[in-house]
Amino acid sequence: MKHPVHLFVYVFLAIFFWTRQAVASTIESNQLVLDKVACMIDSRQKIRLQLKNDNPTPVTWSSSNENVATVSSNGTVTGHARGDAFITAIAPDGSSARCIVSVDYEGQNPIVPPTWGLFIADGEPHVFNGRMYLFGSRDVPDGFLPNGEQDFCSTDYHVLYSDDLIHWTDAGVSISLDDIPADIRGNTRRLWAPDLFKSPTEKDKYYLTFCGNGKPMYIAESNSPLGPFTNIRLITLNGEPIPQIDPGVLVDDDGKVYLASPKFFICQLDPSDYSKIIPESYRSVTESMPTDNEPFEGPSLRKRDGIYYYIYIQNKGNIQKDGAVPTLMGYMTATQPLGPYTYRGVLISNYDYPASGNIHGSIEHFKGKWYVSYHMPLSDHRLTRSACIDEIHFNEDGTIRPIVPTSSGVKGAFVPGEKIQSSSGVEYSGGRTDIRLKSRKTTTENPYEIIYTDYPYTFYDAPGQWIGYRFLDFSKKISRVSLCVNTQNAGGILEIRKGSPDGTLISTLSVPDTNGMWKVIQDKVSVSEDGKDAFYIILKQKPTEGNIQIDWLQFDL
Repeated sequence: MKHPVHLFVYVFLAIFFWTRQAVASTIESNQLVLDKVACMIDSRQKIRLQLKNDNPTPVTWSSSNENVATVSSNGTVTGHARGDAFITAIAPDGSSARCIVSVDYEGQNPIVPPTWGLFIADGEPHVFNGRMYLFGSRDVPDGFLPNGEQDFCSTDYHVLYSDDLIHWTDAGVSISLDDIPADIRGNTRRLWAPDLFKSPTEKDKYYLTFCGNGKPMYIAESNSPLGPFTNIRLITLNGEPIPQIDPGVLVDDDGKVYLASPKFFICQLDPSDYSKIIPESYRSVTESMPTDNEPFEGPSLRKRDGIYYYIYIQNKGNIQKDGAVPTLMGYMTATQPLGPYTYRGVLISNYDYPASGNIHGSIEHFKGKWYVSYHMPLSDHRLTRSACIDEIHFNEDGTIRPIVPTSSGVKGAFVPGEKIQSSSGVEYSGGRTDIRLKSRKTTTENPYEIIYTDYPYTFYDAPGQWIGYRFLDFSKKISRVSLCVNTQNAGGILEIRKGSPDGTLISTLSVPDTNGMWKVIQDKVSVSEDGKDAFYIILKQKPTEGNIQIDWLQFDL
């Protein structure tokens, strides 16, 4: 079977990547800008695209792939079939703007497909008017900035939002590094983890707290959680800037606004304009934090049923002694916003995931359930991270039951008939040092521009290797499994086991020589019907030469 990525995808992805990078400059030059940079819809669903900036001139709309999605003369997009289409608005003067529309996306972690080129880390989730928004830093492919510098994060923020946690929309740039006045920008070159709160006293007023690698903390405001954010100023204590990062905020029930940041403290913001810390409210919380897994960064504040949660990122061990990495999301609780706080443990960790370098996120309530936001690395590109979300549960005393990262995300489990990307595995036989994912990508003439054209694929090249996936719904009788594979030689054998790498064997697949092409192989499945569980793909026998690559798999009734 020919692989589904066609040449037009590469061409339009290159165009789209350029468009994404040019959003801020197009606003300044009064070119067209759409209210969405990327979005998801289902077949037969409609969505309206509109211009963000005032432009009275009529525009012409077009679709790159009308088999996937069509667009009407007023910008209404209709989904038709699974895939990506680029919807373009063109003005008579030739200026244009584009939105990538993904149709029939089957939600899983990470929450947006790599074809968007949108890599959100440090996600702070918040709900306003029944809609979930995700605010975070934005990585660029392979960590390359326009000036050639390589590192986490970029020079602007994008905002994601969703009404169901499955279908997401990228609203585009909300603020850029160049928006910060030069006299307070300092040596900031990248924008790090932000947070946002809604004014407790003013209708439709939102405040963005954020920071850069130069370490001052800023605050800006907007009449929408999507931005644009203006009136940028420093957050100060006794008139002096705070040389800190990762400002997390909480609006309490009485309207008081609290801020937390490393090195770890909590304080109340002056309600006059929220840019000043009330000095007498300042409290250190480091004495409540364990030192065996030392505190590192990323505090976030939440409240649930009268309990205050101080969430922060811990190292696994001690950096000086163990060379540890900040891959533990720990938390403390208190009955008062300023404490005292009591340490409660680790909420979630990605330490064992290949190439994990850090984790950062928070929790939020949405439509009767609670969720945790975090990020995972794009494993073969260490400086690129993607947003993930999983459901969490509380004990009666308000403590959070520890959870593990999942492949299926907020759905809880994949169901028969869903396509499962092989790159959504969350357990690897080699742990965090085992890099067995390869991204599909191309480059433009600019060597720092990398375009991801599809999901990464996994590969097996040593007997005994395995990858684990959480979770699959086994409550219905599954009879068949399909895998899309690529090999150069015959002789490979894969096993699929339930529960653990040495758990119940449910399928054995002999992998033929596909002559370097992607082809679908199938085998019967024999498994009990007993609810959701993890499953594992194990290389029992490798081909005579080379490896076995896997694109996706699917279980069917």
